[in-house]
Amino acid sequence: MGVETDAFAAMLRELKDRSGRSYGALATRLHVSTSTLHRYCNGAAVPTEYAPVERFARACGADRRELVELHRRWILADAARRREPGAVAAPVPAPEPVPEPVPVPEPVPAPEAAPAVEAAPVPEAAAGGDGGTVTEPHRPRWSRARVLAGATAVVVLAAAVPFLMRGSGRPAAATAAVTASASADAPAPTSTPAAAPVTASAPASASTPTPAPTPTPTLAAPPPPFHVNVLSNNWGTPCGQWFLSPRAPGKVAQPPRSQAATEAWAASQGGVPAGHLRLQLTAQGTSAKAVALQAVYVHVVSSQPAPKGNVYTPASGCGGGLDPAFFTVDLDASAPRTVAVAGEKDNGKVGPSDFPFHVSDTDLQVLRIDAGTRSQDVSWYLEVEWNSDGRQGTLRVPDDGQVFRTVAKTGAPGYFYDGKGWAPTPVDS
Repeated sequence: MGVETDAFAAMLRELKDRSGRSYGALATRLHVSTSTLHRYCNGAAVPTEYAPVERFARACGADRRELVELHRRWILADAARRREPGAVAAPVPAPEPVPEPVPVPEPVPAPEAAPAVEAAPVPEAAAGGDGGTVTEPHRPRWSRARVLAGATAVVVLAAAVPFLMRGSGRPAAATAAVTASASADAPAPTSTPAAAPVTASAPASASTPTPAPTPTPTLAAPPPPFHVNVLSNNWGTPCGQWFLSPRAPGKVAQPPRSQAATEAWAASQGGVPAGHLRLQLTAQGTSAKAVALQAVYVHVVSSQPAPKGNVYTPASGCGGGLDPAFFTVDLDASAPRTVAVAGEKDNGKVGPSDFPFHVSDTDLQVLRIDAGTRSQDVSWYLEVEWNSDGRQGTLRVPDDGQVFRTVAKTGAPGYFYDGKGWAPTPVDS
């Protein structure tokens, strides 16, 4: 392990430790194995591409300056990895030899027959004056054998035509010439001199294969030009935040003092967000080109009656009602959708602000969404519609294939923590 790899791995560990996320949580988010991520952070391996490194850094909350520094360290570590003795490029296989074309010889004229043979008729049988039998004139004994040999040569070369086409890429005209020249090597009978060209050309046209169309490779679509970070516990105070759990009050642990730890505490107690789930989506572009966010769509995966249980709030007593988020979603509607509403920002009221929004690598957009249900157990996710520089598409949120879940709390007994234990409290609708 070189100095460059040590520096790269040290920054990965620093980002991971600061994020508070486990190796397993980050590996799931990045779609890699936990052991692979552990090897990166320990310096045992260096990713061959920067894309997973950037996703890791963004998942850990790295800012722009840290992304630039991490990219620089990765370049140095990757260069050091390539210089290691074992990093040898795979040998390139030698090309197959191309068979040489068969030369086409000059046609050999057939030997002239003797005048006596051409002038004398060929009788079927005749008796001699001395009572002997006159035999037929002598015919060439090689006629049948050589014709068969010539036909065999044509068949063999015709069978070899596909091999020549595949091995050398030779055009069809050259292949036909090879077949014709091979056929001409077998002498034809003198009685039918015009039959040789016909016999030679027929196998060439019949055996020339039709080249198969080259399949067009399927290119993967480029990633969206922006990403979205999700905060699924977007509550400024615990007032109004409820969790449904099947456990009795005596079996539920004391809530944490830190609001950031509330979500993990609820999951450990078998709790599910009840009544409302407040999300904060932070969208940021990956380059200086502007990306227009056109809309956010709600997709319900399943909806069923809410289960029975008790609802718990980590708050120890609250005053008035809560201010709504910038967008609300009624999960009980037949077609849930986001609705722009007034909200609160920096302790001040803000009016409704609807789509479109624009983001880049320096301009971020925060979308606060409050999704609620009064009677159901709903699993759902979001899709952000976007377009940029002639491209358009949608980005799924969450992007790891998971879903959000919200259950109703209407009619369930409610409890709050009074400092000593869980005490009954009314549940707002």
